[in-house]
Amino acid sequence: MIFTLECVVDSLAGVLARQYPDYPVYTSPNQQGTSFPCFFIFFMPSTLEGNVGNRYFRDLGIDIVFVQQRNIVNGTAQIHAIADYLDEALELVPYSDGSGGEAFLRTHEKKWQTEDDELHYQFHIRERVAVRQEANLMQRMEDNRAYVKNEE
Repeated sequence: MIFTLECVVDSLAGVLARQYPDYPVYTSPNQQGTSFPCFFIFFMPSTLEGNVGNRYFRDLGIDIVFVQQRNIVNGTAQIHAIADYLDEALELVPYSDGSGGEAFLRTHEKKWQTEDDELHYQFHIRERVAVRQEANLMQRMEDNRAYVKNEE
């Protein structure tokens, strides 16, 4: 299975769309045309540490932001309901890279807060990944005619 940032975002968007199918999910700030209420998915500072061979430990920081119209009736209750849903739904995130297989990504350090009537739900995904290495196939083999001379 291939682990990519795009597939992580698509998998998270799928979790959001299951519960909130009418809320669009954006991956970058829109200057115009944003439809409220909606979700944004942003990457926070992330790290990549080398391990043995071609393996790496990848720590992705993610911020899911829920944005709605300002000063609406029951706006805070809606934020709390979404935070409750995300607490449960993001324990194990179903991940797919489009190849037909599915895996589950565990989330770590989940926390949420509200700022200016927006929900910021932040967490980390920590996975060990392997980077594909191209095989260096030998193009030609040199014949070495070295031998040990027998002394008689």
